Amino acid sequence: MNTRNKQSGVALITAVLIIALAVTAAVTIAANYQLNFHRTENAFNSGQAWAYAKGAEEWAMAILARDQEDNTHDAYDSDNAWWNNGEPLLFPLPNGFIEGQLVDAQGKINLNTLHDGTNVDIKSKERLERLFDILGIDRGLVGAIIDWIDPDQQFTGSLGAEADIYIGLEPPYLPADQPMQDISELRLVHGIDEEIYTKLLPHVTVLDSTSAILNLNTASAEVLESIAIGPPLGIGEELVTDREKEPFKQNLDIENAPSIKGRGIQFDFHDTGYGTNHFILNTKCVIGKSQVRMLSLIHRGAGNNLTVIKRSQKI
Repeated sequence: MNTRNKQSGVALITAVLIIALAVTAAVTIAANYQLNFHRTENAFNSGQAWAYAKGAEEWAMAILARDQEDNTHDAYDSDNAWWNNGEPLLFPLPNGFIEGQLVDAQGKINLNTLHDGTNVDIKSKERLERLFDILGIDRGLVGAIIDWIDPDQQFTGSLGAEADIYIGLEPPYLPADQPMQDISELRLVHGIDEEIYTKLLPHVTVLDSTSAILNLNTASAEVLESIAIGPPLGIGEELVTDREKEPFKQNLDIENAPSIKGRGIQFDFHDTGYGTNHFILNTKCVIGKSQVRMLSLIHRGAGNNLTVIKRSQKI
């Protein structure tokens, strides 16, 4: 009897163990299935979101093409279809939404205009120096930016920096000695720390130097003031106020702006204008739990020739 009882106990324990193992296996399989299902779902949704984001580029280019036919200037005003009063356009999607906003990429000083590969552009250099004065940044650092771009090894100004400076850093690296490819390169320039970079970022950009025209209709108050020759005059905000009432269409509109007319202020309109051919599309697309944020640089050429020349993921 004792032997039979022992055998029955062993059999019961074995059965329980088998059931436990079966339940554990079933739970594991179910959990892995759910995990793989969600991974597949997220990958599918992410792929869909990217497809919608790229589709938004086509939508944006259609708007820019229509705007080119309707307007002779580009400004942050209701006459420009691409501006939409500063609000992103929002469209519902199955299980999500997509929104997009266009902004002018040429409303900032293009750092690549500082050097043409052979010589320093003196007027561009002086304008950037005036901007540095307005922002309270040592204007000598303009020389360091030029040295980052130019191909020679000659120091520009008191704060210039060439290869022998950079190889002495920890870790060492070399200057680009060519036009900047992205504004983030500015953070690598010797003497440009995080504080200075943050100050400059709203007012400077990096574009192909052949498309260097600064759009005075979308420039910040600080950039607007930097075209005035001489020390900071505090006229930037006044010009912005005048521009909000009526966008500028020619140089005389600035020289005769109500807030500064008759004050004898001289302006340097070198490489400035009142239109643009570079736009940034800021896109956000959400599908389920997947989200894509993308920045697209769109070039608008003559005859509605529109091209996406760069795109990057925004974090």
